[in-house]
Amino acid sequence: MRNEEIENIIDRSLGSEPEYRLPVDFAQKVSFSVMRHNQWKNDLYEYFYLTAILLTLLSAAAGLYYFIDRTLILRFFSFISENVIPVVCAVLILNFILLADKVLLPFLFNRWNRI
Repeated sequence: MRNEEIENIIDRSLGSEPEYRLPVDFAQKVSFSVMRHNQWKNDLYEYFYLTAILLTLLSAAAGLYYFIDRTLILRFFSFISENVIPVVCAVLILNFILLADKVLLPFLFNRWNRI
């Protein structure tokens, strides 16, 4: 292309109105959605991090008690094996409470919150 053709194309494109219009609050909506996405990722990361820490601490405590008093750990595991359903339900309820506290509630409160 020659320079004159390029100049004509630029003059035509800058001289006419665009066919679409962005809303007035477009930048605000985009920044809010990016902020919500980052907050969602951070909340999930914090939840998984806390869950991993709790599991690590529980396994370390169980290992320590196993070396100190094996009968206590064996009684503990026999209690769990005899009461599987209530123990699993309690663990799932506590896990859901942690998930709701760290992830779901901040997401729901920030969803309708405007900048």
